[in-house]
Amino acid sequence: MISKVFIDTNVFVALKDDTDSTHEKALKLLKILIEQKTSLFTSSDIIAESLTVISRKLGKDEAMEFLKELKTYAKEIFIDESIHAETRKFFAKVKSKNISFIDCSSVIAMKRNKIKYIFSFDEDFKKMGVELLADAVK
Repeated sequence: MISKVFIDTNVFVALKDDTDSTHEKALKLLKILIEQKTSLFTSSDIIAESLTVISRKLGKDEAMEFLKELKTYAKEIFIDESIHAETRKFFAKVKSKNISFIDCSSVIAMKRNKIKYIFSFDEDFKKMGVELLADAVK
């Protein structure tokens, strides 16, 4: 059983947007995690990114609804100065130009909080040594 999972922006967007190609998969996996009483986490960076994307795609009301709903099932890891500084070092070491700074901050937040799995549809996390939830839950 998986005890802790970090949730990425693309999952939050998929959960809110029923036209998203990963919407049903996101709903199914979230339901499993909640049923198993898995501790769910995300970061202040991911929340900010999710609010922006959801607002642009679906409108401000949907973004604010996401924020309200999020508090009922996930804990926020605040990206403070220490995590941000470590993220800068990690980002500098990453070779791929396609891996975002925010993805790097997620990896650092996960390491700091001993979270092994990320609920994301972004395969690039594997390149950074993080296991995708979808690979662990079949």
